[in-house]
Amino acid sequence: MAKRLFLLHIGPDAAEVPAMRDALALGRIAVPDADPEVFDHAGIEIRRTHKAEGLKRKQVEGAWAMVCRRAHKAKSDCFVSMPAFFDATSEQAALALDGLAGFKVVLVVTSGFAVPPPAAWLSLVKADRVHVLPDNLPDEMLAAQVARIALIEEEARLDKRLAKISRRRKQVNKRLAA
Repeated sequence: MAKRLFLLHIGPDAAEVPAMRDALALGRIAVPDADPEVFDHAGIEIRRTHKAEGLKRKQVEGAWAMVCRRAHKAKSDCFVSMPAFFDATSEQAALALDGLAGFKVVLVVTSGFAVPPPAAWLSLVKADRVHVLPDNLPDEMLAAQVARIALIEEEARLDKRLAKISRRRKQVNKRLAA
């Protein structure tokens, strides 16, 4: 069974995900069902900035795990916007990716082309799964681009499967001819 996609949006600016739900649904992409506060706490938890935010660790602990569990329950490709992850260190990025075991993580960075994507994430996510988009995209355009990326990934998965089936068919034909 193919792994489901987890489209992780990081960027200096947050995306208005509720406004994007309809456009994401066209690409069969779900958004994990959680309060906006949970997403904020997940960013604080992973970056360990709870003291700077005036929170106790207990208040933010487990927020990212909750987002990951909700994504697994969605049973489809998922999209999450985590602008706080943009400044994460490589250890923090690795911690965030650990919760996404079982997903094929695709990184969507909206830092524009003037600012390079964060090196901490580039070292952990395969280069062909990193997509850099212009900054200041309207939410509808970002949703359309995310849906396009999901469809490109689906096409690549189907092409790979088709090539595997073609090889298998050739082997069967050779055995039948013998």
